Amino acid sequence: MAVFPIHYFGSVGYYRMLVNATEVVFEVHEHFVKQSHRSRMEILSPNGVQKLVIPTVKTGKRRFTKDVQISYAENWQKDHWKSLEAAYRRSPYFEYYEDQLKALIWSKPTHLSEYNLSLHDHILQLLKISKPYQLTAQFKESEHLNYRLENFNIQDEIFSGWNYENYLQVFSDRIEFAENLSILDMLFNIGPRSRDVLFTD
Repeated sequence: MAVFPIHYFGSVGYYRMLVNATEVVFEVHEHFVKQSHRSRMEILSPNGVQKLVIPTVKTGKRRFTKDVQISYAENWQKDHWKSLEAAYRRSPYFEYYEDQLKALIWSKPTHLSEYNLSLHDHILQLLKISKPYQLTAQFKESEHLNYRLENFNIQDEIFSGWNYENYLQVFSDRIEFAENLSILDMLFNIGPRSRDVLFTD
């Protein structure tokens, strides 16, 4: 069993660990970690790596992840989608996944965890990966693998032995390969082959 945070379109490293875990539990009773991948993802824009951040409703108090609400005061979904278009419109698989992902990004659930889980479920469908999961019922120190505070940097020791292969990114003619971006970067660039890369020993 492995306990994971719920990321916003998690990174390649995040999905490598997640799809290879024997049993997945998502943590929803931790105190929300600000400025983390729970509310942001990284993509490769024409100007380099770009962070896309989901704004949340401020309360001035510490909150459990399950209680964090998304703020729609600004049209951030429009900005995120425009950024994705600018970054990946020329990628081989953007048009193949475009309609489904656009509808998901433009959905308006109240809570961040609900939103991220719906995106996660769809990513696994696109990858044709079945990986059931549970949600925590309460917060307690895990006796199992605990990835709550892991950055999923593919250079870390936990990825030792993984033959991670570079793939052709949209702006490879002028920007050095950027590793461990959102799973969307891999999906838009190599499509179904993403599944094989994630499961490579």
